[in-house]
Amino acid sequence: MVQLSGAVIDGGGALEGAVPSGVTVAGTTGIQVAAAYGVTEALLSAYPELRPVFELFKDGKTTEALEALFKTNYYQNITPTVKARTKLQLEQPGVYTDTLEKYKLAARKRLVASGIKIPVEYFDVLAKQAFDTGLDDSQFDQLILNSGAVSGFGGEILGDVSSLKAYANSFGVGNYLNDSYWNSVSRSLFAGSTTTADIQDEIRRQAASAFPTYASQIEAGVSVDAIASAYKGAIASILERDPDSITYQDPYLRAALQNVDPKTGQPTVKPLWQFERELKSSKEWEYTDNARDTMDALTSKVLRDMGLM
Repeated sequence: MVQLSGAVIDGGGALEGAVPSGVTVAGTTGIQVAAAYGVTEALLSAYPELRPVFELFKDGKTTEALEALFKTNYYQNITPTVKARTKLQLEQPGVYTDTLEKYKLAARKRLVASGIKIPVEYFDVLAKQAFDTGLDDSQFDQLILNSGAVSGFGGEILGDVSSLKAYANSFGVGNYLNDSYWNSVSRSLFAGSTTTADIQDEIRRQAASAFPTYASQIEAGVSVDAIASAYKGAIASILERDPDSITYQDPYLRAALQNVDPKTGQPTVKPLWQFERELKSSKEWEYTDNARDTMDALTSKVLRDMGLM
């Protein structure tokens, strides 16, 4: 940090305190004064607009140089972080490279932990861009998402999405949500623009729309799995199915959960006894051991009644 005539200037070129009307430090050259304000000859290649400012400083015209400096885009719009890193790259390239590598290593660890997958060659380019332009972590993440270089998600994001897929399946709407939807969810979770709770709310809304009879229960957090368990049990028992093979695409289960009163046309709960009777009236039931045993029992009864057994 350099102090001139009551003004304090940090290494990034920021100015605090009174602006000096001239150079009062004995033996200080115009070039040294320019450097104190963050304007060095090396910097001119990156910011050509500073050359006239530098020349004014060099000629000892401090007041005019400051007036010109304060009007530049460099002074008005470039952040101290960007200024400092640009100066470092131009004046101390070895230190700049070392600092950049440390930044990249920390960023890579953070991204791996959060689940982003990106080829190293793309990451290196984007990391340098983020470092040079002073992006924070959230801005760097958005830069990566917008780059088109993301090849997938793992880690925490993958775990969250896997849990959300299971949640969607338990609410009977997993088949509605394709890969495009889950890719969008992954990106939003990584970007921090949504949460797992937000996605769960969305899943419940879809489930309530798909199964309106049970909308209030679903919105309260009761899963469709819980609501459908008795119907699934009936299908497994009567039609002799593996319970795990019964999905929400099964026509019997879907008809039960989306039952409509034929008189009013409104969604209504299908009584379990009625559902079981319908299953036993289906063609599928006729080919079950259950059906054969029932028919054999009826036949035996008829024969006994007729005195033939």
